[in-house]
Amino acid sequence: MRHRMFRLLVAVMCLAMIAGCSRTKQLNRISFVTAIGLDKGDTGVKIHALIAVPGKFSALSPAGGGGAEEKPPNYILTSEGDTIPKALYEMKRKTSRDMNFGHTRLILFSDELAKEGVEPLLDLFMRREEFQINPWVAVTKGSTKDVLQAKPEVPQSVTDYLVDTFSQSGSDSMEILPIFLYQFYSYLNEPGKTPYAMEIRTQKEGNRLRLANLGLFRKGKLVGALTPKETKYLQMVIGDRLRPATLTIRDISYTLLALRTKHDVTKEGIKLDMSIRLDLDANPAGPPMSYSEKIEQEAAIANALQKDVESLINKLQNLKTDPAGFGEKYRTAQGGDLDAGEWVESIFPKLPVQVKVTVRIDRKGMLS
Repeated sequence: MRHRMFRLLVAVMCLAMIAGCSRTKQLNRISFVTAIGLDKGDTGVKIHALIAVPGKFSALSPAGGGGAEEKPPNYILTSEGDTIPKALYEMKRKTSRDMNFGHTRLILFSDELAKEGVEPLLDLFMRREEFQINPWVAVTKGSTKDVLQAKPEVPQSVTDYLVDTFSQSGSDSMEILPIFLYQFYSYLNEPGKTPYAMEIRTQKEGNRLRLANLGLFRKGKLVGALTPKETKYLQMVIGDRLRPATLTIRDISYTLLALRTKHDVTKEGIKLDMSIRLDLDANPAGPPMSYSEKIEQEAAIANALQKDVESLINKLQNLKTDPAGFGEKYRTAQGGDLDAGEWVESIFPKLPVQVKVTVRIDRKGMLS
């Protein structure tokens, strides 16, 4: 009796294992989409899906990754439709594999498409459960496909390269201001801040990638851009986190050591108080700076930074974009609600701007 029960138990376990295996998808039957590019198409929108090759990565390769270096890490599927759902449906018909979007880390919009407006396109990515809400969003100069098929040196995958850069684990710079999909979508619908996205370009030499300007959006449309220097100043205005930065003022380079930014946004105007501590990035073998020279240099730097920051805010006002979030501080100061359209269209552009900058040059042994 005990032997029969044992054999029955073994049979049931085997059946359960067989049934479980029958529902398991093999890796070579799944297309893992790591990045999506959207271009303007002839009939609507054109979608490019960057798909990872499992055999290229040791964690996904059935053979432990052997010989993977001989294969490209990705391939691209392209389809077109008058809407994104139709384009995705056509894409799924082109492959015999199940498409998995759970690993999508990057969504790119061509500048041509972004100028027409991205808000209707984002709605699908936010609603469908097959997509995550935390991929990075960026804009490309030209077709997104050119960026997706670029070949960065390290790492080989375009997605990994850009994710490393945007997550600040690779290039930690104040000239790069990344944004997640859910943040971009939130800023579209909130009155206190307008969305932005880094612009990615391809370089003809070696088909490499370069992060250039910061694209600015109003009502979901790309309306302008900030240069890398202006993006650095924008991050200083926001004042959330200090990242490694070098400031070149009057042909002299300084390393940013500390930063404190205080905002006051009311009906009377925008008042910005910035306190900055710098390290003189000069040749240590040169003659030391006297105290009077130090005071003169600090005043000159403060004056130059004041003009640059005021010019930046005036540019944002002219473009009617608010990536710094002045609107949220204005709403808080008024103690009530704020209409997003009214803020960027009529209130923000007319507010006077006053910037005060205090600079201290800090370096041991530099004074005579």
